[in-house]
Amino acid sequence: MTSPRAGLDTSPRDTILDAAARAFMERGFKATSIDDIARRLGATKGMVYHYFDSKTDLFFEIHQRGMDALFEAIEPELKRDLPAAERLHAMARRHVATLIDTQHFQRAVAEGVQMHLRLSTTEAQRRELTRLQNRRRRYEQVFLEVLCEGIRQGDLHAGEPRLAIKPVLGALNSVINWYHPRYDTGTGALDALIEEVTTVALRGLVAR
Repeated sequence: MTSPRAGLDTSPRDTILDAAARAFMERGFKATSIDDIARRLGATKGMVYHYFDSKTDLFFEIHQRGMDALFEAIEPELKRDLPAAERLHAMARRHVATLIDTQHFQRAVAEGVQMHLRLSTTEAQRRELTRLQNRRRRYEQVFLEVLCEGIRQGDLHAGEPRLAIKPVLGALNSVINWYHPRYDTGTGALDALIEEVTTVALRGLVAR
């Protein structure tokens, strides 16, 4: 997968996606125009339209890239031979770290999804949005399966696992709304932040 992180990709398409995601995060999806994205690139909007037919197409690919980054991040933890509770904690840590690393992509996704749910779209756009939403549900299902495994092992607890996993992911996902690089000051500060967010989010699942 091509990482959405700024500075790691050099193709024009990736550069446009990075600029669009940052513009959406700063100005909001609705308020951002193709002209705004082009100005951020120091290019013409014709360059943007050469690779993307519309702002909505940009959003859909940003959504795809953001989800790719999350799936890629947690995959190694799924394969580790560890108790489910430890795997869930490691997955959650990687999830938070990736949200921070790709914050502009994830913020654009969160804002854009709500926007598109409220707006009338074409049939093709509705199909694409449904596909992306289904992929997000599959991602949630991966966490749910590990939670259920941890419950069977006796290390985790949830009366209704399908409901419990939603506020857990909500707490983890909140980092995209408040994280700022100023929290990184000092050696190990970012790792400590990630660990704190993860521990607090998962605390209610620990078996007593």
